[in-house]
Amino acid sequence: MSLVGTLVASDADLVGFLSSAGLPTEDVHEAGRVFLRFTDLSGRLVGVGGYEPRGDAALLRSIVVVPDRRGEGFGRHIAEALMRRAADDGAQTAYALTTGPDTFLTALGFERIDRASAPTSVLETRQARGLCGASAGLWHREIGE
Repeated sequence: MSLVGTLVASDADLVGFLSSAGLPTEDVHEAGRVFLRFTDLSGRLVGVGGYEPRGDAALLRSIVVVPDRRGEGFGRHIAEALMRRAADDGAQTAYALTTGPDTFLTALGFERIDRASAPTSVLETRQARGLCGASAGLWHREIGE
């Protein structure tokens, strides 16, 4: 499966898409975030996703697949593409916050960890400090596994 990832051109488009999925949008316009839109080879939108580079860590953000394309493996491919980009930015470990008990990230080798074991650079993000709430699960995975 091939995807084409391009930087999101408009905060308004991204905010609308993330809002419709019930995800936080308060900080998407701030510096230090990379959001991409992903299309299939025909140019059809399949989803969006982002990350925050945090030195040797990266916090994955808001991976959403359009409803009519869910179940086709696009979430996995978007997460993998984001981790490759984050690795190009120097990240060695990827982190993600989720609000539900289950996540497709486990199929990618992510493991749930206690927040106290995460690096300060991840814990200081707006998402970790409040946008996702204290009850959100924190997941991690070495990039390149």
